[in-house]
Amino acid sequence: MNILNDIVSGASRQFGREFGRAGANSILKGANSYTIRGVSDYSSRVKPSDSSIVKAIKEVQKIKFVSTNKANASRLIELTDLMLSIISFNGNETLNQLTDLKELIKQYNNKFDHGSSLIDDDFKDKSIDYLEDKRKEFVDLMNKFNNDTKIFINRNIELARRKKKSKRTATLLAFPILGSLGIHKFYLGKIGQGILYLIFSFLLIPTIISLFEFISYLSMSTEKFDTKFNPEYRYYNQFTITN
Repeated sequence: MNILNDIVSGASRQFGREFGRAGANSILKGANSYTIRGVSDYSSRVKPSDSSIVKAIKEVQKIKFVSTNKANASRLIELTDLMLSIISFNGNETLNQLTDLKELIKQYNNKFDHGSSLIDDDFKDKSIDYLEDKRKEFVDLMNKFNNDTKIFINRNIELARRKKKSKRTATLLAFPILGSLGIHKFYLGKIGQGILYLIFSFLLIPTIISLFEFISYLSMSTEKFDTKFNPEYRYYNQFTITN
């Protein structure tokens, strides 16, 4: 009884393909550096510190199948209901848990494949019709999740691009002629530092510092520059979006 398994697997593969590489990237958000969750401990007991997604993974693992068709259909309904209650898009909170979400969907699909293979093909019962409806609901939910995620990321990456600071412009502005006046600081949004440069521009100190900053920006890779000065752009640009 593998009804809709290929469709669900397709929706899940789309999820993994488009958002999969996020888990391996180091992220900067504001001034704080952190990494999207790598590998969580899915094998231990449920802990208060576990996220709702990790708890769901552990609940999926606990579901065991038996020898009767009706009981196994009931367990598959329970399993799918759990997924329907968990899969939703909640902005950055969800993006930061994509690794766990991928694991949850993978374990669900594996568990469903196993459970459905234990149900006889000729087993006819209202529970099977109900299960098929639940499975279709899950397909729709996965498609909506993928769509909501893409819309959110595309919107925010576009906003981040508009605010993105240019490495070339910052480097030119840091050259001591303008750098001693703190122009590069104003450009990079460091208003307080820019004011200090202006106040002490009659001294040599701002000129010397801006020279060092000019050399630093000149030798800095674009990726490192974006990490330091365009954190929002770096954050959203890590996700792969396909049309």
